[in-house]
Amino acid sequence: MQGVFITGTDTGVGKTFIAGALARQLRSEGIDVGVMKPIETGCGSKLIPADAVYLKKMANVNDPIEAITPYRFKDPLAPWPASIKEKKKITLKKILSAYNKLREKHSFMIVEGAGGLLVPITGNLDMSDLILALELPVLLVARAGLGTLNHTRLTIEYGKTHGISFAGIILNQTQPIKTIADQSNPNILAKKTDVPIIARFPYMKDLNHDD
Repeated sequence: MQGVFITGTDTGVGKTFIAGALARQLRSEGIDVGVMKPIETGCGSKLIPADAVYLKKMANVNDPIEAITPYRFKDPLAPWPASIKEKKKITLKKILSAYNKLREKHSFMIVEGAGGLLVPITGNLDMSDLILALELPVLLVARAGLGTLNHTRLTIEYGKTHGISFAGIILNQTQPIKTIADQSNPNILAKKTDVPIIARFPYMKDLNHDD
């Protein structure tokens, strides 16, 4: 395995937090890990990609932010409408070029997407198409609580139907109080899908990232 692609069942499920934690752990084990967030929106007028900056810090790499995040947009929109608003064309070629250069420098890559599998990148490309182009297995980050059974199963079913390979599910407790659903969901998911739950993250107020 040369890397993983981290996607979520929705926005706000903790993808960036999980990606950063994974990068930090791999670094602590002596693995040369690189990070990438190909497209980041909501960067503000100065186009500062907060997620990419966080990932770079957690991975302790000196790669230029332009390579980690080749596309940055001001408003918190999906990539396609953000690119339309700013009249910037997104191309798969540019993303793949940046990825390949980073992959040559590092032995393992962590790539974080925006939102879920069907977030539109262009009029013809969704996030799922980028995953397939990168040929990476997916780590699926999902909320631990109510609603995750439907969202997780839908994501997995769609992904498998379209040729995406799943390495595992990570359940992230996004609310401070653990509910009955938080407790029962892992067992139900284990019975309803063959994708393993490889980690369960507790709620961490100071560490959980907005995305």
